[in-house]
Formats: sequence, C-alpha cells, structure tokens
Amino acid sequence: MSKESQDGQQRSEQPTGKRSRDAREKGQVAKSTEVSTAFLFFGSILAFYFYIPKLSSQLAAFAHTYLGNVMIWDGTRDSLVGLMYSIVFRLAGMLLPIFLVFVAIGFISNFVQVGFLVSPESIKPKFSKLNPITGIKQKFFSVRTLEMLGKNIVLLIVIAAVAYRAIKREIPAFPPLVNCDPSVIVLTIFRSVMHLMWDALWVFIIIAIADYAFQKWQHKQDLMMTKQEIREEMKQTEGNPQIKSKIRSIQLQMARRRMLQDVPKANVVITNPTHLAVALQYERGKMIAPVVLAKGAQHLAEKIKDLARSSSVPIIENKPLAQALYKSVEIGDVIPEDLYKAVAEILAYIYGLKAGA
Repeated sequence: MSKESQDGQQRSEQPTGKRSRDAREKGQVAKSTEVSTAFLFFGSILAFYFYIPKLSSQLAAFAHTYLGNVMIWDGTRDSLVGLMYSIVFRLAGMLLPIFLVFVAIGFISNFVQVGFLVSPESIKPKFSKLNPITGIKQKFFSVRTLEMLGKNIVLLIVIAAVAYRAIKREIPAFPPLVNCDPSVIVLTIFRSVMHLMWDALWVFIIIAIADYAFQKWQHKQDLMMTKQEIREEMKQTEGNPQIKSKIRSIQLQMARRRMLQDVPKANVVITNPTHLAVALQYERGKMIAPVVLAKGAQHLAEKIKDLARSSSVPIIENKPLAQALYKSVEIGDVIPEDLYKAVAEILAYIYGLKAGA
C-alpha cells in the first residue's frame, strides 16, 4: 500500500536514480543493525575460540605477577602510580587485539551493506532534533519504534528458545564431571559454550538476512514519489518546459538571423516559386559541391527572396529542385550527388548570363 505525502498525494511512483543518489549523499541508506550484530557475534566466537585461551594464560601470568608479588609496592605514592600505569598498559595490550578486531568488523559490516560512504550531511547538527516533544514522539509513539519493539521481542524469544534447547542438550554432560580433573571440566564447559554460541550464530544470521531484506524494502518505500514530485524533479534536471521552449525560440531566431546574413553570399536562390526558397553558394576550387546557405518556407522564403533581390542574387524558379533541396539538405551541408546535374545546369546558366553581361 502506497504512503501519502504531506499534501495528501499517493506515493505510487518508483524512486528515480536522482532521488536515490540524493538520499545516499544525505546518509539515508538501507542498513540493518542486525547485520552488524551478526558480524560482531561471529567475531566474538572467533575471539572466544582462538584468543580467549591465550588471554586466559596472559591473565594468569598477570595475576601471578601483581598479586603474587605484593611486596613490589614500597608504600610510596610514586611507586603506586608506576604500578597502576604498568597494570593499565599491560591490560590494554592484552585487550587491544580484541578491540581492533571488533572495530574492523564494524567497518566491514557497514561496508558490506552500503559500500564506501562518507556523508557530511548526516553529521551536521540539526537543531530540530533538540525539541523534546518531537524526540519523545519519535522514540515512543512512531511506527518505526513499534516495529523495532516487535522485532526485538521476536529476537529475544527466538534466542531464548535456541539457548534453552542448547542448554538442555548439554546438561547431560555435566553430572559426570564431579570427579573429573579441573582441566577436563574447563574443556567441557568451553565446548558447551562454543556449541551454544554456534547455535545462536545461525539464528543471528537468519534474522540479519531477514531484517536486511526488510530494511531494503522499507528504504524503497520511504523513497517512493508522487507524480508531482516526479514532474518537479524533471523540471530541476531537464529544465522548466516553458523556459526550454523560450530558449529554443531564441536559438532559432539567432540561427535564422545568421542564415539570412549569408544570403547575399549566395550564387543563386531557387524557389518554388512562392512557398519555398533555397540559397546556394559554390566557389570553384574551394568547394567540392554547392552548399545550402539558407532555406525557408512561407514568410521566411519571402525574406530570403527580398534579401536576394537587394543583393542582386539571381532568383531561379524550379519547383522540383526547390522541393528536393528543402527536404533533403540541411543548412551548411553540400547538396547530394543526385542533384548535381540539375544544380550544375542552373549555375551554368547563371555564369552564362554573367559572361554575356
């Protein structure tokens, strides 16, 4: 069902490429937080599987160093500050790889969804967001908030069901551990936790795919346009039709003015005799064939003939030739080969008249 715009028109038209590009430049893209969550959860599993055992050994060595050697503090303030610096830096060094992995995963998850996008528009401060009433409406009383609430409830129910199933499956493995070695207990717990996390990961992946598809659909619906918006965009991109018509009219007038200025250069004007007029120019040794300098019909034909008379350019009546030249040759082009003979006879006639004179 199509949405309505603020003026009540139905948003029934597909978004244009320009609208999609403008929305992307503003940072309005189809992006799912569930995709990022799935990527982060996958990164957590990898960290838990590959790095946590190493981190646990480092923490054990850390505890042995600082808790087992309490006497390294001599009771002074400087010694305490140095000790705290050492503890902080050592802990930061142990946790930094996990932090960097999570940051990289965050960038990758965004890149997979929207590609490379830098949108200064999205980080500009908008004072309209400071309105508390508007903020409360958007947070608690909007359709989007209800959608997010419903999605999160479904997500919690599904994850709880998967976790319950996984825990129920792993419970039989724990009672026999009562008399086992601590290393066996730790290994069993580690494997059970990994099984639980892998089961949850598949749930996150399925939910991420479904939510991303929904976000794509929702984003497209948000960009839907009314017929009036389509027309306004066409005016912006292609220009107002009235202005374009005025520009074409001015360009046509300028082209006609230049064309009429070339009429005195013609060797002959061939007429219909009253409806058409075509001015031809030919210079021996410079042109491969006669060129049409000007042509026109009705009122423009009369102007061409008037200019020809005032400039002593011969006017020859030849209806078939005038019609053929007017229809087949554009201004500035040479005449076609099939008209060479007819035009040559007229030019020869004119040259003969000039020679006789």
